[in-house]
Amino acid sequence: MRKCALRLLLVGLGLGWFVVAPKFAAAPSALAAAAGEVTTLEPAAAAGGAAPATAQATTEVDFGGPGIFTRAMQGGWVVFICLLILVSMSVVTWAVIIAKYFYLLRIGRTGEHFVKSFWDSRSLNDLNGRLADHPYSPVREVFRSGYAELVRGSQLRDLVTSADLAVHAALDNMNRSLGKAKAMERRRMERFMSILSISASACPFIGLFGTVWGIMGSFEGIARSGSASLAAVAPGISEALISTAFGLAAAIPAVVGYNMFAAKMRHLMATIDGFSADFLNIVERYLVSDKSKSAPVAGASAGPQSPLAERL
Repeated sequence: MRKCALRLLLVGLGLGWFVVAPKFAAAPSALAAAAGEVTTLEPAAAAGGAAPATAQATTEVDFGGPGIFTRAMQGGWVVFICLLILVSMSVVTWAVIIAKYFYLLRIGRTGEHFVKSFWDSRSLNDLNGRLADHPYSPVREVFRSGYAELVRGSQLRDLVTSADLAVHAALDNMNRSLGKAKAMERRRMERFMSILSISASACPFIGLFGTVWGIMGSFEGIARSGSASLAAVAPGISEALISTAFGLAAAIPAVVGYNMFAAKMRHLMATIDGFSADFLNIVERYLVSDKSKSAPVAGASAGPQSPLAERL
């Protein structure tokens, strides 16, 4: 289901981009056309009535129409390939931003609900039995890992003669289990963040490469024609600058999204760390108390004096 939704999102963003892209090309085309008309005004005036036709022909030949991909093709295959790469990276970037935003928003809400249920539960056994009623959240998975380790650590007390040694081993094992669970959840939250960092760092340089290549072609055209007028320079430079514009359009949302999500994940990790500390404190108080030492714990069916069945 998640993969299908992501594919639909990619297709929708791609279609939206190709619909909107020609509108962004209208302003540069108008400026370039204006430049062509200004440079051809004097010859047209000298030719009399043939001026409008000459200006129109010059504009159409130089700029190749208002289409942004048509103008990119005028700059050569390198510029066109750079443009396609930037469009693809922009679509993927926006897909990751939208999906990651709703994902972090959802796990933040479900995590808060689970923490509330944790404090409202009568016992750890009761909360563990109702885990299926709670949707996924990193806090829930940390609790699941800690609870499983608590059961194994409580069973360890039947195998050793020293209660202090059993309590110490159980607490050490639980610390490692909670740390591993937090690391796994952090890794899951950071999934696809590398795409945003790659887009933020690489897209401006890809766009710059396409621009430099296009300007090199423009200068070669000037050298071949022997004319350095604005009409000869403006089309090539305008076509080359499209690549830089697309590079910035892909990189800016990636930078903003990456920093926004990094701050959100730091907030979520602080919540998880606080929950882990509270959970460990509760377990440690029960394990080192006289009550917990007087009655051994045997998994989920533990007696009323166990850290699994007593009130939180």
